[in-house]
Amino acid sequence: MDLKKNLLAVFGSILMLTAHSQTPIKFYALGKVGYKDKTGDIMVPAKYVGGSDYVEGFALVVDGRKRGFLNEKGEVAIPFEYDDASIFCSGLAKVGKAGKYGYINKEGKIVIELKYESAEDFISGLARVSRDKKFGYIDVNGNEIIPLKYNNAQNFAEGVAAVKEDKWGFINEKGIYIINPEYDDAVIFHDGLAVVAKGDDRFFIDHQGKFVKEVP
Repeated sequence: MDLKKNLLAVFGSILMLTAHSQTPIKFYALGKVGYKDKTGDIMVPAKYVGGSDYVEGFALVVDGRKRGFLNEKGEVAIPFEYDDASIFCSGLAKVGKAGKYGYINKEGKIVIELKYESAEDFISGLARVSRDKKFGYIDVNGNEIIPLKYNNAQNFAEGVAAVKEDKWGFINEKGIYIINPEYDDAVIFHDGLAVVAKGDDRFFIDHQGKFVKEVP
C-alpha cells in the first residue's frame, strides 16, 4: 500500500512538473508582447500591445484597446471584447465594459453581472466593489457579504480592510470594526502595521489599533 501511494505521489509530481514546463513564457520584441515555450520556440508572435504572465492557466493580453485571454496553447480562449480586465484569481477575472465591471469564469462566461462602477481581485474570497459611489465586498458567488455602504474602502490585507464612513477604521471579514473609525486617512496592513493619519500626524498602528511609531 505504501509503495502504491509513493508511486502515485511521484506520478502526480511528474504531471505537475510537465504542466508547469508547458506554461508559455512572455517575451518582448519591438515593443510588443508574445509568448515562447520553455525551449525558446515562439508560440505566439510578439503582436500584442501588452500581456501578463500566465496565471491559473491564462494570460491577459491587450489587442489594440481591447483585452482578452490566451490559454496555454497560445490560443485566444476569451475574445477581445473588454475595455478593462485583470488576471484570473480564485478562478474568476474582473472585466469591464462601457464603464461597468463584473467577473467572468475560465469559460469566458459572465458569472457576476457587469453592474459595478469599480471592482478588484478576490482576496481571501472577498472582492472590493462599488456602486452608486458606495463601497463594499462580495464573495465569488456575487453575494454582498459586507454591504456597499462605505464612502471609500481598501482591499483586505492580513484579514482586515480599511473603510471610511465619516472617518477611516478597520473591519474584519465579517464587516465588524476591530479598529474604531477615528482616522482621517488609512492604508492597508503590511507586516503587521498600517499607516494612519489624524490631522497632520501620520503614524503606524498595530492590529489592536495601538500606536507603534511615527512615520519618518
